Amino acid sequence: MITRYILCLFLSALSFPAQVKRDAGTLKNPFAADPQAVDAGKLQFADACAGCHGANAEGGRGPNLVENDRIRRKTDGELFNTIHGGIPAGGMPAFSLPDKSIWQIVAFLRSLSTPAFLVAVAGDERAGSQVYEKAQCGSCHKVAGQGGFLGPDLTDIAASRTVNQLRDALVAPGKKPVPGYTGVTATLKTGRQITGVAKNYSNYSVDILDAQGSLHLLAISDVQDLQFRSKSLMPDTYTKTLSSNELKDLLAYLSRRTVRPDARLNAKKGSAEEH
Repeated sequence: MITRYILCLFLSALSFPAQVKRDAGTLKNPFAADPQAVDAGKLQFADACAGCHGANAEGGRGPNLVENDRIRRKTDGELFNTIHGGIPAGGMPAFSLPDKSIWQIVAFLRSLSTPAFLVAVAGDERAGSQVYEKAQCGSCHKVAGQGGFLGPDLTDIAASRTVNQLRDALVAPGKKPVPGYTGVTATLKTGRQITGVAKNYSNYSVDILDAQGSLHLLAISDVQDLQFRSKSLMPDTYTKTLSSNELKDLLAYLSRRTVRPDARLNAKKGSAEEH
């Protein structure tokens, strides 16, 4: 009986190898800020993690990994150990994946919550500026003081948005207007119509910024009809009017729009493009 018990323990050890926790302080992601690694990590995540955390890491049986301050505070080494060893007390299993696959997942997770200007993005930024003009983005948006009024200022957009958020804004913008940029048309009791975006709205007044940059402060008592748009003013046709390469270049251009560029990232990006 004792011999059989020892044999069972030995076979169990072979079937379920121990997950050795490594020193998180010494672990560095060799694929940090690598756009190809991010894409590969997304595929690895879909296979290993999406069942609990959702296809886009938005949460399910497992927690949301996008809007998660604990994830942002963890080092790459700590994320590696969590994926590799699991969280037994929390019901997360260990994953016996190759180190490369785990690092790719870590790179993908970082891309979900890291400001865009800190993430290397495939595409040509210079070509993207031409696509920006072709798509007439400047008719609604400003960059460095130049452009329209009906959309958010993009001068520092890469510091407040992730790459995925920028991509979604280009290819699937119609879900919900950005606060402060809801399209509205007010018909006054005089018959005059004012169209623009609602900057403020209450039971007593509505403030509308029009395409020329004029702010109209209207009392509700003077308004006969007020129509708000349920969808974003952002066009939802870019996937049809722009090629996949143009979209990639436009995303690259937007991801570098910040007043605080990171020289280290630019160096990494240049190295990645050389390879």
